[in-house]
Amino acid sequence: MLAVKLKLIGKKGQHSFRVIVQEKRAKLQGKYVEDLGWFNPHSNQAKLNQERLKYWLNNGAQLTQSAQRIVEKVGAGADTQSFGGRKTPKKRKKDRKAAPEAMPAASGESIVPTAVTDREEAAAEVAETPAET
Repeated sequence: MLAVKLKLIGKKGQHSFRVIVQEKRAKLQGKYVEDLGWFNPHSNQAKLNQERLKYWLNNGAQLTQSAQRIVEKVGAGADTQSFGGRKTPKKRKKDRKAAPEAMPAASGESIVPTAVTDREEAAAEVAETPAET
Protein backbone atom coordinates (compact mmCIF):
# COMPACT_ATOMS: atom_id res chain seq x y z
CA MET A 1 0.00 0.00 0.00
CA LEU A 2 1.28 3.45 -0.91
CA ALA A 3 1.35 6.39 1.47
CA VAL A 4 2.03 10.12 1.16
CA LYS A 5 4.70 10.86 3.77
CA LEU A 6 7.02 13.61 4.98
CA LYS A 7 10.67 12.75 4.47
CA LEU A 8 13.09 14.61 6.75
CA ILE A 9 15.89 16.44 4.93
CA GLY A 10 18.28 19.20 5.92
CA LYS A 11 20.89 19.35 8.61
CA LYS A 12 20.61 19.43 12.38
CA GLY A 13 18.63 22.44 13.55
CA GLN A 14 17.57 23.31 10.00
CA HIS A 15 15.11 20.56 9.17
CA SER A 16 12.79 20.68 6.21
CA PHE A 17 10.65 17.99 4.64
CA ARG A 18 9.93 16.47 1.26
CA VAL A 19 6.38 15.31 0.60
CA ILE A 20 6.79 11.93 -1.10
CA VAL A 21 4.79 8.91 -2.22
CA GLN A 22 6.32 5.72 -0.86
CA GLU A 23 5.40 2.18 0.11
CA LYS A 24 3.87 2.44 3.59
CA ARG A 25 6.23 -0.06 5.24
CA ALA A 26 9.41 1.03 3.41
CA LYS A 27 12.29 2.75 5.18
CA LEU A 28 11.76 6.49 5.20
CA GLN A 29 15.23 7.21 3.81
CA GLY A 30 14.83 4.49 1.17
CA LYS A 31 13.53 4.68 -2.39
CA TYR A 32 10.29 6.47 -3.06
CA VAL A 33 7.89 6.50 -6.00
CA GLU A 34 7.44 10.26 -6.51
CA ASP A 35 8.36 13.60 -4.95
CA LEU A 36 5.26 15.82 -4.61
CA GLY A 37 6.74 18.94 -3.01
CA TRP A 38 8.31 20.35 0.13
CA PHE A 39 7.52 21.88 3.53
CA ASN A 40 9.74 24.20 5.58
CA PRO A 41 8.57 24.42 9.22
CA HIS A 42 10.90 27.34 10.02
CA SER A 43 9.33 29.71 7.49
CA ASN A 44 5.95 27.90 7.48
CA GLN A 45 5.99 27.59 3.69
CA ALA A 46 5.03 24.64 1.57
CA LYS A 47 4.73 23.80 -2.10
CA LEU A 48 2.80 20.79 -3.37
CA ASN A 49 1.99 19.48 -6.82
CA GLN A 50 -1.79 19.30 -6.34
CA GLU A 51 -2.49 17.41 -9.59
CA ARG A 52 -0.13 14.57 -8.73
CA LEU A 53 -1.35 14.49 -5.14
CA LYS A 54 -4.95 14.05 -6.34
CA TYR A 55 -3.79 11.38 -8.78
CA TRP A 56 -2.11 9.32 -6.05
CA LEU A 57 -5.00 9.75 -3.62
CA ASN A 58 -7.45 8.59 -6.31
CA ASN A 59 -5.26 5.54 -6.94
CA GLY A 60 -5.34 4.37 -3.32
CA ALA A 61 -2.46 6.18 -1.62
CA GLN A 62 -3.20 7.28 1.94
CA LEU A 63 -1.98 10.39 3.73
CA THR A 64 -0.07 10.05 6.98
CA GLN A 65 -1.25 12.28 9.84
CA SER A 66 1.57 14.77 9.43
CA ALA A 67 1.13 14.93 5.65
CA GLN A 68 -2.63 15.40 6.15
CA ARG A 69 -2.02 18.53 8.25
CA ILE A 70 0.29 20.02 5.62
CA VAL A 71 -2.14 19.29 2.78
CA GLU A 72 -5.01 20.89 4.73
CA LYS A 73 -2.96 24.00 5.45
CA VAL A 74 -1.76 24.44 1.89
CA GLY A 75 -5.27 24.01 0.48
CA ALA A 76 -6.41 22.82 -2.90
CA GLY A 77 -5.82 25.97 -4.95
CA ALA A 78 -2.45 27.25 -3.81
CA ASP A 79 0.80 26.32 -5.52
CA THR A 80 3.14 27.79 -2.92
CA GLN A 81 1.67 29.00 0.31
CA SER A 82 2.91 30.44 3.53
CA PHE A 83 0.82 29.69 6.56
CA GLY A 84 1.48 31.30 9.89
CA GLY A 85 1.56 29.89 13.31
CA ARG A 86 -0.46 31.20 16.23
CA LYS A 87 -2.52 34.29 15.40
CA THR A 88 -3.09 35.38 18.97
CA PRO A 89 -0.60 35.19 21.80
CA LYS A 90 -1.12 32.32 24.20
CA LYS A 91 -2.66 33.41 27.48
CA ARG A 92 -0.86 32.71 30.71
CA LYS A 93 -2.51 30.94 33.59
CA LYS A 94 -2.71 34.22 35.50
CA ASP A 95 -4.54 35.88 32.59
CA ARG A 96 -7.01 33.00 32.23
CA LYS A 97 -8.55 33.76 35.61
CA ALA A 98 -11.31 36.17 34.73
CA ALA A 99 -11.94 39.21 36.85
CA PRO A 100 -15.40 39.39 38.49
CA GLU A 101 -16.46 42.30 36.25
CA ALA A 102 -15.56 40.32 33.13
CA MET A 103 -17.76 37.37 34.14
CA PRO A 104 -21.28 37.12 32.62
CA ALA A 105 -24.13 38.26 34.82
CA ALA A 106 -25.73 35.67 37.08
CA SER A 107 -29.17 36.33 35.56
CA GLY A 108 -28.22 34.36 32.42
CA GLU A 109 -27.30 37.37 30.31
CA SER A 110 -24.24 36.98 28.15
CA ILE A 111 -21.80 39.83 27.87
CA VAL A 112 -20.41 40.22 24.36
CA PRO A 113 -17.17 42.19 24.03
CA THR A 114 -17.46 45.08 21.58
CA ALA A 115 -13.82 45.99 21.12
CA VAL A 116 -13.08 47.70 17.83
CA THR A 117 -9.70 47.11 16.29
CA ASP A 118 -7.53 49.76 14.65
CA ARG A 119 -8.17 48.17 11.28
CA GLU A 120 -11.94 48.49 11.70
CA GLU A 121 -11.60 52.12 12.79
CA ALA A 122 -9.49 52.93 9.74
CA ALA A 123 -12.04 51.25 7.45
CA ALA A 124 -14.85 53.27 9.04
CA GLU A 125 -12.95 56.54 8.52
CA VAL A 126 -12.33 55.71 4.86
CA ALA A 127 -16.00 54.85 4.35
CA GLU A 128 -17.14 58.15 5.93
CA THR A 129 -14.76 60.34 3.88
CA PRO A 130 -16.48 61.63 0.71
CA ALA A 131 -14.78 60.65 -2.54
CA GLU A 132 -13.07 63.44 -4.46
CA THR A 133 -13.69 63.78 -8.20
